[in-house]
Formats: sequence, structure tokens, C-alpha cells
Amino acid sequence: MHSPAVGLSHMDSPPALDRPYEERNTRRRLAALTNAIDTSASPATQLTKARERVHGKDEKELSESKILRDLIFVLQGIDGQYIRFDKTTNEYTIDPSAYVPQPTRDLIRRVTELGWLYKQVQGFLRPALSAGTQQEWQQEAGLVGQAFCFALQRELVDYYKLIAVLEAQIDKQDSAASDDAASVGVPTEHTLTLRRLLLWTRESAQRLRLMSVLVDACRGQKGGALVSTMHNYTIHGDPFVRKYIKSMLQDVSKPFYEMLQRWIYEGELDDPYEEFFVACDPTVSEEALWQRKYSLRQNMVPSFISTELSQKIFLIGKSLNFIRYSCQEDAFMPSATQAVEPLSYGDIPEVERSIDVTYRETSQRLLGLLKTKYKLMDHLRALKRYLLLGQGDFIQQLMVALGSGLNRPANTLFRHNLTGILESAIRASNAQYDDPEILSRLDVRLLEISPQDLGWDVFTLDYHLDPPINTVFTPQAMHQYLRMFNFLWQLKRVEYTLTACWRRCCLHNSTIKKIKQDLHIAQISLSHMIHFCYQLQHYYLFEVLECSWEKLACDIEKKSIDLDAVIEAHDRYLLEISEKGFLSGAKNQALSVRLVEIFDTILGYKSVLDRLYAYGTSESAGDADKLEKIRDKRTDIEKKFEVQVLEFLDVLRSYDGEDLRSLSTRLNYNEHYSARIVKEEPPQKSQ
Repeated sequence: MHSPAVGLSHMDSPPALDRPYEERNTRRRLAALTNAIDTSASPATQLTKARERVHGKDEKELSESKILRDLIFVLQGIDGQYIRFDKTTNEYTIDPSAYVPQPTRDLIRRVTELGWLYKQVQGFLRPALSAGTQQEWQQEAGLVGQAFCFALQRELVDYYKLIAVLEAQIDKQDSAASDDAASVGVPTEHTLTLRRLLLWTRESAQRLRLMSVLVDACRGQKGGALVSTMHNYTIHGDPFVRKYIKSMLQDVSKPFYEMLQRWIYEGELDDPYEEFFVACDPTVSEEALWQRKYSLRQNMVPSFISTELSQKIFLIGKSLNFIRYSCQEDAFMPSATQAVEPLSYGDIPEVERSIDVTYRETSQRLLGLLKTKYKLMDHLRALKRYLLLGQGDFIQQLMVALGSGLNRPANTLFRHNLTGILESAIRASNAQYDDPEILSRLDVRLLEISPQDLGWDVFTLDYHLDPPINTVFTPQAMHQYLRMFNFLWQLKRVEYTLTACWRRCCLHNSTIKKIKQDLHIAQISLSHMIHFCYQLQHYYLFEVLECSWEKLACDIEKKSIDLDAVIEAHDRYLLEISEKGFLSGAKNQALSVRLVEIFDTILGYKSVLDRLYAYGTSESAGDADKLEKIRDKRTDIEKKFEVQVLEFLDVLRSYDGEDLRSLSTRLNYNEHYSARIVKEEPPQKSQ
């Protein structure tokens, strides 16, 4: 019986189920071949030679040197002699004809991951490096995308250096092996092995994994969206990941911050590939610069820029352009332009501080120009005095001068005649002391004429506004002023009509004896109508217009810090006077309709009184039937007025506002109309 081979006597055979049949019987066959093996060699050498005898030459194990040589190609995304990329399975595979033990296969698989990751990154960079598609790729990727590709290539440079070092080490080992064949298979502490290759490439593998993740996440994105996607990966628990991506973002975000800096300091939008979150429409004229020329691309706002900060950035550049092109102030530049350092990623608090300073300075400059050079508050006061009838003496003079003329058909009016009357009313009132520039903007306007229209129906005042101040006074805002003027002018017409009727009653009450009693009754009804109109006027001019004006002045002078805030304050002012004045809102429209009906009734009452005066002064004053018809008509209109006022008060009581409750109390003073309802109700029969 032969003695066991040296170096193998104490090795236990593995369980039979752990290996294929051939592997399980290898050691048994080795015992039969002991006499043919040099037992003085090392155990590894004995095992290798035994396997060669058992499996034959065709299944000889692939040498580690050849594997390392192949892996150098694989790390560069190139197929080796034995290790190749399989496109169907999307992974690297080993040539089936080459025998490689399973442990070695596991090591190879782990190393080939770097080659797979490299191919992913290189596939993303290929369009950028291809001369044929470079221009198209630049348009698609933009400046930020190009910076991202540059950062990836810079990272790959270190990877290429590592591959060069590894290849030089393999060449050195192969050269040494050919010179000293006796030392083959005896590794030293400097020998490159599969395990050492895996260890030396561990950090590169981690970097390539991150690059691959970023490539997948950023594919198809550009500009602020790409920067935002990369920034989201900095929110990570691994310090290495945070540091690595932040370092890469320093380069990737440079084009974005350069665009940001030019926008907030110069007002220039240097964005050839539409990557910035501010967009410009070149087809919009300078007159609509503030409203429609610039807009926000929400999908391009980076996640580290808050909504408030992005709005400030947007307003800074828009304000600079408004100052430069609309206000013709080319010399203005923010003071921070010279002192500030270039903006960069990583120092968000400093960026926010610079933006806040520039935002305040730019907004203050713009509002200062509008208030001083373009007289914003003067225009607001002029609109309040003339279009909202706040200048009482001027409106009274205009009403007296126009009253008789506006009673004629609208098609008999001529604008030049009305303009002359307007100028006369200005000279006859305190309006003559107003700023000539303000008065020059006040004009007469005739609305579209329909059949049967009187002058009262088409006459209106107009106020002309030029750029840039019309940015605040938009066409929609001026339409609101026109609606308010028409309503208040109608109310003023009713007051003027009632005053004239009252004056005539007082003059003829003692002279026309035949209708003295009728005139007395008419005076009582006229006093009710005048009371209604005066209380309504007081509500509009003081509780609506004056209170709303105080809020507007306070908002503009103390609370508004940019032009958008001024526009919003002005819009709130118009909305408030429209709602309080019953001109907007479904519920308010019900009140407005009832007021118009009451106005028509009062004007109809004036016509009945005209007929009554005509009867009293005519020679046919003895016609009792005619007088009775006039009296019936007068009585019907008086009752109709009371019914309409009661309906108006019923709707008014449904409101919760303190001002409206006060108006209801004043209109129904001493429960006048409510008491008349009680008197007219029939007494209930006792049970």
C-alpha cells in the first residue's frame, strides 16, 4: 500500500453533493497517480498537475495571467480573448471552452462590473464625442448637460490612469515570468492577482456606480432640471456619496449660476438652449414687458431654490429690464454687481443673501421711478377725483353744463362740443389748480350708440395713460373704472333730476293753485327719493371709496415692495369698490339690478311731474279726467318706488357686513318703510 502524497494527506474530501461527479472523484484519482507526481513539489503544483492528468489538455485551467490580461480590456469596455460582453443578457460571460473554477468565476464577475458600468457611462458620453451628432447633441443637452459630460470625462481620466498602472504591472509580471520560469506561480506581496485587482479597483467601482446612477437619472434632462436631479442625490447618509456628488455639482452647475448671475445683475437672459427657469417671448412688445414678455419655467427651477426665492430672482431681472426699456433708465445697475463674488453651488445662504439685497435695491429703484418720475399716486388720485366723482364741485359744474344737452338723443351729440364743456367745468371748479399734465389726460368719450339712446346713456369721462404707468392701470383696470363711473354718473343724474324737480315744486307750489295739493304730495315723495339717493351717495363716496382708498394708499406707500405688489394692491382696491358697490358677484348683481330699477322709477316720476306742471300751466286745466289720469300715474309710481325700496332692503338685510347694515338702517330710518307695510296689511280676524 502506497503512502499518501506529501501536502495532501491531511486534506478532507468535501461532501459528495457539493461538487459535480468529476470534482468529487478528483482526489481519489490523485491517490492512484501518486507515483507519477513529484511529491517534493508544493501542494498547489501537485493539484494542478493532477488535474491536467485527470481532465486532459482540453480542460486545462485558464491561467490567472491570461484572465488579468483580458480583464484589462474589459475595464475599458473592450471584449477580451476569453471574456466577452453578451448583448442578449447584458453582462460579461466567459468563453465556455475555457476552464475556470467557480471561485475564480465569482471574482471575475465582480471585476467585470466595472466594465459594465464603464460601458454605461461611455454610452452616455458617446454622442458628445461623435463629430457627426455633436451639434444636435449640444442643442439637446444644453450648457449644463455639456458641463455634466465634462465632469464625467474628468472622473474617467483618473479611471484611465488606474487602468494604465494595472496594465503596466501586468506587463512587468509577464516580463519577469518569461525571464525566470522557475518563479512562475509563486506570488509575492507586489504581485497583481485577481483578489488584489478587485481590491485596488474598489474605489473606482464605487465612483463608477455613482456615475452610472447619475447618467440614468439625468438622461433626457437639461438645465435647472438636471442640476435639481443631481442635488437630490446629495441628500444621502453616506458621506462619500454626498461629497462626491457635491464636488461634481461644482462644475456641472457653473453654466446655470452664470446665467443666474447675468439675470440678476444685468437683466440679460443668456440662455441659448432654454435651460434657465426664466423664459422670454421675443414676440411680445415692450409695452407688455411686465405682464407677458417673461415667464417662469417651473420644471427648470432647482429643488434647492425655494418658490419665494425663484420669484425674487424672476422679479429682479424683470425689474431691471423694465427700468432699462420702459423707464429709459439705462444707467441703473445694482450696487452688488461690483462687490459680489461669482455665485456658485454649495453656498446657498450666501446666494440667498445676495439675491435679497439685489431684490430690495432693484424694487425700490423701480417703485421710486413710478412714484416720482411717472407720478403714480397723482394718477390714482386723479382717477378717484374725476372717474369716481370724488371732485364734487367739478362734477356739479359738469352736470349743470351737460344736463340739458344729455337729455337729447345720443346721435345729436358731438365730441368737440362735449370737450369744450369739460374744459369749462374744469375752469369753473377747483380742478383748475390740478397739475396740467393730469388735466391733459382727462377727456370725453362717447360709448357705442344704440337706437333710442339718450346722451346720458353714452356719455362718459376717460383718462389716458401711457407706458410705463399703464402697467399698473391695465385695460382691465380701466374697464373697472369705466363701470364705476357709469354707475355713479347714473346716480348723480338721478340726484340732479330730483333736485331740479324739488326746486320747481317749491317755485310753483304757491303760484299754481289748481294742483297745489298734488305738488305737496309730490314734494313728500320727492323728499323720500332724495333721502334715498343722498344716503346711497354717502355710502358710495365715503364708506366705499374713501375707506378703500385709505387701504390702497397704505398698501402702496408702506407694504408694497415691488411692482407686482403695487399691481395686486390696485386690483384689490378695484375689486373691493366693485363688490361693495354692488357691481360684481352674483349676490351683488341682484342689488345692482334693483338699484337700476329704482333709478328708472325715479326718472319716470320726473316725467309724470312734467305732465302735471304742463297741465297746471295749460289752458285745459279744467279737464278733470286728464288730471285724474296724471294723479293715478303719480300714485302708481310712488307705490312702485316704495315696493322697490322694500325689495332692495330685504336683499340688503341678508348681508353680514357692518357697512351694509348701517346703510339699511339709514335708508329705512325710523322704520319708515317697514311701518308702511304694517299699515297696509289687513287686520287678522279673531278666531
